[in-house]
Order: sequence, then C-alpha cells, then structure tokens
Amino acid sequence: MIKVELKHLDKIFWPKEGYSKGDVIQYYERMAGVVLPYLRGRPMVLVRHPNGIKGGSFFQKNVASIHLPSFVRTVKIRAKSTGRNLQYVVCNNKATLLYLANLGCIEMHCWGSRVRKLDCPDYMVIDLDPGRNTFAEIVAVAKETRKVIAAAGGTSLVKTSGKRGIHVYVPLRPIYDFDEVRAVARLVAEIVNRRMPKLTTVSPRLSGRKNRIFLDCARNGFGQTTVAPYSLRAFAKATVSAPLDWRELTAGCSPARYHLRSMVRRVRMKGDLWEAAIGKPNSLRKLERSLKGMALPARPAKGRPARK
Repeated sequence: MIKVELKHLDKIFWPKEGYSKGDVIQYYERMAGVVLPYLRGRPMVLVRHPNGIKGGSFFQKNVASIHLPSFVRTVKIRAKSTGRNLQYVVCNNKATLLYLANLGCIEMHCWGSRVRKLDCPDYMVIDLDPGRNTFAEIVAVAKETRKVIAAAGGTSLVKTSGKRGIHVYVPLRPIYDFDEVRAVARLVAEIVNRRMPKLTTVSPRLSGRKNRIFLDCARNGFGQTTVAPYSLRAFAKATVSAPLDWRELTAGCSPARYHLRSMVRRVRMKGDLWEAAIGKPNSLRKLERSLKGMALPARPAKGRPARK
C-alpha cells in the first residue's frame, strides 16, 4: 500500500462552513473510484489553494521544480506558444489524487485529451457561462443545447460547473483534433444562439454579452482544461461539479445542492451517472454534417418568391 504524507489536516479551508483541508482529502479518498476515471491519462493544471478559499490561489502547469513522490506520473509537453517543455502531472492513482489534495488542490482541472493522443480530445464540451443570469435561464439554454445535439443525431451529458454554470459534454472517439472539435462545438453554439438570441451570445468579449449566457467553446483547445466531474470547487458551501441525469436538470435545480457532504451520499446511492454513456462515443463527422444542414437558412417554398 502506497503511503502518502499528509500535513496540516486541521487547517480551515472554508471559514464559513468550517470545512478543513482534512475534509478535502477525505472527500477525494472516498470519491476516488468515480473521480479517477475522468483524470487518468490526462495532463493536469494544478489550481492550488494552500490556505483555503479565502487565502489566495495560483495555477501551476510545470511541476519540474517540485520533488515529486515516485508514485506521481508526469509527462513532458512542448508548449506551442513558447516552444518550452513543461512537465505536467498525470493523476493515475488514488495516491496521486490525495497528494494533490495535500498540496492544496481543492479543484481538479484536466485536459480534454489523454497522453496517448494529446492532439485528439475524447469529448467536446460547451461551457455555459452565466454572467448575471439566473440558474433557471442557464438550465433552459442547456436543454436547448441538448435538443440541438440530439437533432443532429448525437448524445450529450450534463454536469454543474460547481459554481453557477453548466457544462454540456459530447463523448467522442479520440480521432479528431482540437480544431475540428472546436469547430463543431461552435456550430452547436451558433444554432442555440440563433434559437435563443435574447438569452445567449457567442461573443467572447464581456462588452458584447450584455447579461446574456455565453456559449463558450474555448475549452476545446490544445492545453485547455475543464474542471473534472466530481471535483470540488473553491466556492461557497464546498460545491462539486456534479454529473446529473438530464431529468434532474429542472428550473428548480440548485448547484448548491451538490457539495462536499451530499455528493458522497449521492454516489453511494446512485453510482456514477455518466459511467455507461461516457464510453459510447459520437461520430463527430455525422454531427458536423447534420449541424451544417441545420445551420443553413430555410429555403423558400416552391412557387413562391423568396422574401427580400
């Protein structure tokens, strides 16, 4: 059995709720069985909160300067922007998961691709960024996103972001590169935006959003990360990025319902809701063909002149 050195377990990470660093480590110890399948083989960007959610945080891609235990696997990846080799952690086992939690990694952020095929993600993700919109409005947009994907012959999964947003995933075979996947995600976003123009936007500029929900496709990029399913968030009430059944996603649903305590009970009762579906990939080419057909303007009926 691998021994992981754990320190300062009594340090308070959520002052209002009273949750400690030890609670974080205990959560990941109990949830390792459902967290690890979404982390294995993927490079990670560490988001470290060494003094809890009120004590400041920092991102760490390159761990070359850290003396890592022998059970922690890493991978060297050349950064496309600088040409430098960066050494990323790859979380393949429970010991590594607990080691990261001990470093103050409340959240687990990973790439959309695995080491064996770094250029090819195995899912597409659309991040619904809420701005000042209500969660009920975000739910409505998520459901419309699902309808668009279903109309194109695809299947999708949904989870809370753990904060105020929603993530829609589309499982894929890792044979398409990030540019191809992002282009299809953009097609989905544009169709949803066309259907819900007053509530959504595809503009990445804050000035262009005007309190609308941003359909963010940028997570579908080389080196980009998304918070993993079942990851804790450094947010009030120690919320979790919770995979849901689409039937659970209602206007009355609240992200605060899924937190450090409740998720352990939920998984014990329901298991991993994504387990079966995540292993059934969609055809990106089929989705692309259907979506392009849906994106075309409607043709006028025969015998009638087109309106100008």
